[in-house]
Amino acid sequence: MVEHNMNIMAIAAHPDDIEINCAGTLLRYAKMGYNITLVPFTSGNMGHQTKLPEELAEVRKQEAQASAAVLGATLLWPAVTDECVFPDKQQRSLMIDLMRQVDPDIIITHSPTDYHPDHRYVSQLVFDSYFQKGLPFLPEQREAACRFATTHVYFMDNLGGIDFIPTEYVDIADVFEQKKQMLSCHISQARSVNNPSNLPLLELIEIQGRFRGLAAGCRYAEGFRRMEGYQRGLTRRILP
Repeated sequence: MVEHNMNIMAIAAHPDDIEINCAGTLLRYAKMGYNITLVPFTSGNMGHQTKLPEELAEVRKQEAQASAAVLGATLLWPAVTDECVFPDKQQRSLMIDLMRQVDPDIIITHSPTDYHPDHRYVSQLVFDSYFQKGLPFLPEQREAACRFATTHVYFMDNLGGIDFIPTEYVDIADVFEQKKQMLSCHISQARSVNNPSNLPLLELIEIQGRFRGLAAGCRYAEGFRRMEGYQRGLTRRILP
């Protein structure tokens, strides 16, 4: 059983990454009454061929706020420049402060094997920061240290499921329409993304959700891998 009043933090590289890969699971957590925080690490401001970065960043922030409202979640907006995520000292310090604001029990983020460098580096920054958030004398941090407690990190699916074999699944059939509603808030993403398969994003999550559901024995599912590490073993299931 998952404990009461858990703080769930989803950290992804770009606006809409969370909605594509783990919104169903977050919706189930929200139904259980837990506190949800969404953190798109970059503003997605480089993702358009004609719209200027400053204008696009504001559009994508508004879209992310609309999506968070569907979930009833808090949105943090660090606004790192899109395509410029690096696992350096400055961004690690930022990541630590973001975690300290949330004090998460569970963090959901990208897999280290994801296809985009921003995704991989966000995953690396999460790994580099989730322990340090509880160290009170760490230099050059703006936020006070939060609980020095075990935080469980889960890697969400890669787009297309490439090089990702889930070890846990979450049945999202009863919240799949709400997941689509959250993704639909990202209008600029749906119109500007040019993926090689030429699939609209809503169709893409339909296919991936059904595929993972096939493996999980339900209609729609999301797949995860728990980060394995010293003192991170579980004797119970913590995903909903």
